[in-house]
Amino acid sequence: MVTLINQELFKLMHKKSTYFATILLIGLMSLFAGLAKAYPKYFDAKSLFSSNFTGIEWIVFFMIAGCGAIVSMEFQYGTVKELLYRKYNRGQVIMSKWITMFFYSVYLYVLSFVWTLILKVALFSNTFDLAKVGRNGHTLLENLGITMGGNFIGLWLILTLVLLLATLFKNATVAVSVGIIGYFASSIVASLMFMLIAKWEWLKWNPINMLNLSSQVVDSSYKVLTKLSVEQLVWGNLGYIVVFLFFGYLIFKKRNV
Repeated sequence: MVTLINQELFKLMHKKSTYFATILLIGLMSLFAGLAKAYPKYFDAKSLFSSNFTGIEWIVFFMIAGCGAIVSMEFQYGTVKELLYRKYNRGQVIMSKWITMFFYSVYLYVLSFVWTLILKVALFSNTFDLAKVGRNGHTLLENLGITMGGNFIGLWLILTLVLLLATLFKNATVAVSVGIIGYFASSIVASLMFMLIAKWEWLKWNPINMLNLSSQVVDSSYKVLTKLSVEQLVWGNLGYIVVFLFFGYLIFKKRNV
């Protein structure tokens, strides 16, 4: 199992897309920080800081692409047969890919956090104070960490669904496209979902509602809309993550190669 993980990490570190994602993430964050510095009337630096200068949003797309490709491309190019012909079983193969993607997501989040602080010090050292306590009783830096934590859990709810879809399709493009469309669709139907939850409260347990975790940990007023506590949202996210991984595991074990 450790050998499989090392092999997956080796492949990931030597893929051009990994370096491209790193450079693009830093470039996009720097771009929006620069816009906030040059045009403060149109781009609020404090708000952008709270979202890692849009870094968190871009990480979602990079990770969806990575998760869709790491499974589907094995089937697309037939390389999965080489893994299964060795001493490894299917469970070890699929779990090594999950763990590799988890490390990749941690890497991107750490990179985003560190570069956010660098941009803050370099461009906005006197614009806003990280130690200032907000209305929710947390400092701006604490809110950034809390928001990133909630976003990370929500990200993995999306990624486990993508990994599940990737076991169903041989073409990586299909899995990635469905994941991205689903991500946008969840944002579009959010307002409608709140209306439905207000009418039928049992709908509060749907997976789309779980994606509001990052918003609610910072702004407790979201509880009126989600009808769930932060703890319930955390457990709901983790529950769906386990379910999606379990079904992905079952499909991968029975899929023809």
